[in-house]
Amino acid sequence: MSLKLFLSDLHIGDGAANDDFVYDLELVRLLNQLKDVDEKYEIVIIGDGLEILEGESVRKIGLVNFDQICKSVDKDAVESIINRHKSVFEFLRSLARTNKIHYIVGNHDYYLLVNDELRKAFTDFMNSDNFEIIPHFYDEENGIFAQHGSQHDLMYSFTIGKNGDLIPPLGDYVTRYTMSSFEPMLKSVHLPTEIVRDYDNVRPTMDAVDWLEYINSVYKIPVDLVGEWVKSFLKIFNTQEFDRWIKSRFPRAYGFGEFFFRNSIFFQMGRKITRWGDEIQRFRGTNYLKSKAEKILNSYNMPQWRIGEKDVAGYSKALPQIDYSKLKVVLFGHNHLPGFYVIPTPQGARYYVNTGTWRPLVEKSRGKWGQLIFHKKIELNYAVIETNKGESVVETHLVSRVVLN
Repeated sequence: MSLKLFLSDLHIGDGAANDDFVYDLELVRLLNQLKDVDEKYEIVIIGDGLEILEGESVRKIGLVNFDQICKSVDKDAVESIINRHKSVFEFLRSLARTNKIHYIVGNHDYYLLVNDELRKAFTDFMNSDNFEIIPHFYDEENGIFAQHGSQHDLMYSFTIGKNGDLIPPLGDYVTRYTMSSFEPMLKSVHLPTEIVRDYDNVRPTMDAVDWLEYINSVYKIPVDLVGEWVKSFLKIFNTQEFDRWIKSRFPRAYGFGEFFFRNSIFFQMGRKITRWGDEIQRFRGTNYLKSKAEKILNSYNMPQWRIGEKDVAGYSKALPQIDYSKLKVVLFGHNHLPGFYVIPTPQGARYYVNTGTWRPLVEKSRGKWGQLIFHKKIELNYAVIETNKGESVVETHLVSRVVLN
């Protein structure tokens, strides 16, 4: 019998403003309990285990280009996280003496993949050949493939340019820009600390504008938060990073983008259209990662749906050598939306699992009379795949918490 634990999007941070991880005890308890089931169980962290992108080390470097930030982040980014959450990392290190730990890189810890000093700081601390940092995970024997999922997100994936050059994800720059401009403004209006933290946890992301309107009305802020947010994003649209990204992503529509993205009226219209699109997707019960998983799981019969160069761009130069005829389960994280889906294929039922997040979620709802309400909940998600005598069982676990006010 063998058991594998799959977790993602823990976002364990350095204690700075965007570190929401306060579940050290719960995580150590889970890791300890699984030893009673299988002493040699494996851990697969499906990206964003560490919150490096929104850490203090990155903030101090400032708003430099992507290549510079990748090179400039030093080992303090990892060491400060380990020191902040010693009980978790000391337990993981002791576990790695006997158990394999596969650490997949996501978009918030991407620098681990390309920065030798950063990666060495982590591997030196773990001090075990059982610990590895990888772009994806594939278990051929049991038909399991896991990848963070940011590779299939328009904002957070790399683009391969016409000349074969790699265009970095715009999402990385937007996150760092927001950290340096908009978030300091939020703090300056003397909102409660927990409310400022909530901004980064609103899902879907475009609902952040409704959340800002809601905060304006509840706390009577003498600043137009939505107006400041729009100004911040319009400035992003005038940067070289955005210019390069939109030219590579939408070369034919670039001329229209010049006008629409840099005009506040049309930007607001675009925001509403995007929000309508989110609502339609929610109503239909679809999302882009589920759609991608469906294609991968059906790609034995449809070779054009197999994982290609663009699906690993920036993460790996080699494609994963997958036997698609035996692939049974695809796991993603990234969008913080936990789920367990049956995927029909000509070979029978296959499965897509999203391992969600351990980060708070701030979601929008409507009261009985149509009034806008935002509520925060905690969801601690994970999946377990147990294999015994050639038969595998997939279980997903979700612990939801809310604070009763």
